Amino acid sequence: MRNRLFCGIAVLLAVFAATNLNAQDTGVITGTVRDNTGAVIQGADVKISGTAGGIERATTTNSDGDYLAAGLPGGTYNLTITAKGFKTFKGNGVILRVAQKARVDATLAVGDIGTEIVVQGEQLNQVETQTSELAGTVTGRQMTQLELNGRNYTQLLSLTPGATNQSGNDEPTGGLDSVVYSVNGGRTEYNNWEVDGGNNMDDGSNTTLLTFPSVDAIAEVRVLSSNYGAQYGRNSSGTVEVETKSGTRSFHGVAYEFVRNQAFNARNYFASGVTPYKKNDFGYTIGGPVYIPNVYNRDHG
Repeated sequence: MRNRLFCGIAVLLAVFAATNLNAQDTGVITGTVRDNTGAVIQGADVKISGTAGGIERATTTNSDGDYLAAGLPGGTYNLTITAKGFKTFKGNGVILRVAQKARVDATLAVGDIGTEIVVQGEQLNQVETQTSELAGTVTGRQMTQLELNGRNYTQLLSLTPGATNQSGNDEPTGGLDSVVYSVNGGRTEYNNWEVDGGNNMDDGSNTTLLTFPSVDAIAEVRVLSSNYGAQYGRNSSGTVEVETKSGTRSFHGVAYEFVRNQAFNARNYFASGVTPYKKNDFGYTIGGPVYIPNVYNRDHG
């Protein structure tokens, strides 16, 4: 009994701690609900759910017809908006990037609430109108298809506008050369580095990171170059937000091996052979749902 209770409390504390850390890298979906005449609809029910499972938000529109759902990790979401006397509005496939403030407006048609109007994500207005920040995002799909020499996620910064590698080394080792990036001409030591909303910079040296997540564990990388909010005010240059992958309803995984050796290298014209070089990076990943144990049994024994 005590062991089960202890396990349950430990899991709940871990969940609360993770929620607290995600404060800075979570996004927002907001918008205005109107009818066909352009008048706002007050009291409409708005439900937002993640397509991968585990994320559910419910809210209602205010007197101005506005709704807001905060604390959302990056991912794909479905919206369902209902109001008495109007057809149900469904917006499927709304893509929310890391720390993005997306706006999705909806127009409800008069009719039976049992009738649905479904709009796919690519047809929804998802223009960034809630903030003036300039940012670039490297998606999980890009990471799985790019060839990173050394498989260090910090190399992804070079794919975003305004970020340049100042180390002169194309294969970061996880040391000082991994964080030497200038964002929009700023000093290399003035960047914010965060993983899941928590500070990832070694505050003592200010020149190295505390952890280097595997690229297989990263969902997205977002680089904010300027005009970002005060919550990122620790340093004056760029902010690098890394969001790791979350679980889904089913277990999944992958095994991999990345090989580099002299068989793939060209021979220098003046050399008699190819310099020996061997490098093998192999491993596996597994992910899935997390189940909270039942603390009490039927007889509370």
